[in-house]
Amino acid sequence: MTKDRIELLIVDRDPIFRLGFVTALASYPDFHVIAQANDLSHALLELEQGTIPDVLVLELNLGYFATEKTANWQLCQKIIQKYDNLPIFLLSSHTNPKILRTLKNLGVQGYCNKGTDIDTVAYAIRCITTGKTYWQEIKLPSNSFWKTNLFRLSRSGQKEIKADLEKINHQLNKSNLSILDRLFLSGRQRELLAASWLVNQLISSDTVNENKQLSSSPVLVAKDNTNQSCLLSAYDVIAELAREQSVIAQVFRRVFATIDLGVVNRTNITLEIDILQIPKRREILYLVLSKLYKLIKSLEQKEQSKWSIEENIYELWKSASVDFFFGHYGGTAIITEEQFLEIIEQEATLIQNNIFNQIYFASDLLTYFLKKEPLVVDFISYRYDSPEAKYRAQTLTENLIILVANAIVQVFLNNFYNLEIFKYNLYQLKYRSAREIARFRNDLSWRYRQEQYWENPNNIFASRYRLFILQQNGIQTFFIYASRAEELNQLQGLPWLATMIIEIRDAISPRLRSIVASLGTGLVYLLTQVIGKGIGLIGKGIIQGIGSSVQDSSYGRKNRD
Repeated sequence: MTKDRIELLIVDRDPIFRLGFVTALASYPDFHVIAQANDLSHALLELEQGTIPDVLVLELNLGYFATEKTANWQLCQKIIQKYDNLPIFLLSSHTNPKILRTLKNLGVQGYCNKGTDIDTVAYAIRCITTGKTYWQEIKLPSNSFWKTNLFRLSRSGQKEIKADLEKINHQLNKSNLSILDRLFLSGRQRELLAASWLVNQLISSDTVNENKQLSSSPVLVAKDNTNQSCLLSAYDVIAELAREQSVIAQVFRRVFATIDLGVVNRTNITLEIDILQIPKRREILYLVLSKLYKLIKSLEQKEQSKWSIEENIYELWKSASVDFFFGHYGGTAIITEEQFLEIIEQEATLIQNNIFNQIYFASDLLTYFLKKEPLVVDFISYRYDSPEAKYRAQTLTENLIILVANAIVQVFLNNFYNLEIFKYNLYQLKYRSAREIARFRNDLSWRYRQEQYWENPNNIFASRYRLFILQQNGIQTFFIYASRAEELNQLQGLPWLATMIIEIRDAISPRLRSIVASLGTGLVYLLTQVIGKGIGLIGKGIIQGIGSSVQDSSYGRKNRD
């Protein structure tokens, strides 16, 4: 840095802490606090108004409610993406390893606990201003002697509980069970689950994580040994990304971090990976992302003329499918790898039409990563290392890995959907019955037809591309607007008819609204001014007539009296 002083923006909800921290920093002549904020929203406002510090000192208040927590995560991501060159130093009381790991993957350069002495904090801030990182290690408390031994003694018991549960689940899946047998097995299942829960409560999570230090990788812990092989590549890639400071490493670290934040489908579109359990969704996305990184690294050694986008996506899908399938099929292999690859080839055309045709701008993404060329965002070309280009590369990467993961699951659903081991190891609980799986497959088939004949033509007519991205702790849709005139001219058959319907609708809708408005105004006038007044006069005459009759009757009674 060329400045004499390091300018700081401090974000903390506690005004007393901010006062004490500013007072403590006053003894260091190379620090100058230029602004303070209560929370991230105020900090973002300060930045947008032109207050650009050298370091943002942040206490990420995750809040007590889910909505507040989500909002703060989103604001933190927005600041990191929009102000990519602004170093962020986390000075927080949070010691949750998963939260800290996620923040580090998002791009936070430094961390110290609030209890750290001021000299160490000052040294850490100076480190990140020079482009380095400073991440204070978290020392997990050591486990007591009895908990450690209890964990060791419980291993055999946990294995027995797991084996008994698998047997009972297998028996409960039989359709010819009597009501009495089913009730007995269900009760036994509840007992074993309760026993397993009790053992896990007695053995704290710290025991399982004994002697582990905070790492920079997302949580990729497998429940058993069946899927360890398909996670090894993800571990290797994360370790490599942690050592690099290149643009591609920054983009991939962010994607890893967003996967860790959440993979719930928050769109109204049925996706193939919806059938998977949440941990398995993360796992398949980690796997595809790590395979993509290795693919890009291998392409760096090749000439640009040899970059075949279709072939590369096909190889990515094939390699990840093999790892995911054989990594989770723990029993005797029902097919060999050669037979599985034959199935992949048979499914290729269908997958290309239903899924791969929606992987947009893949060529631009590879060119960006491999040739370090600018990216065009909203018809503006942004330099290779700009925040806008990196954010666009992140969204394109997320769309690519989500769709490739969908293609992997589609192979399972078309050929192996009824395997019991997949039902219990991969699928959500509600999809363990054949009926629910068939309903899910029907929903996907309907989605393919709807997209082919309506959604895709509609997007082409509207000059936009739909992407699936990871945002707000889940999968969301995102639209990129660009010209699609050539595709519009090539539409035929029902897709072409869909665009004609859309065009006719758009052409007549303003006039139709005008006609309806005119008719509505005339109808209101007719009802209120003509019919309404007429009814009012008639009603008034009836009431007056009734009143006159009442008066005449009263007068007659008085005369008789």
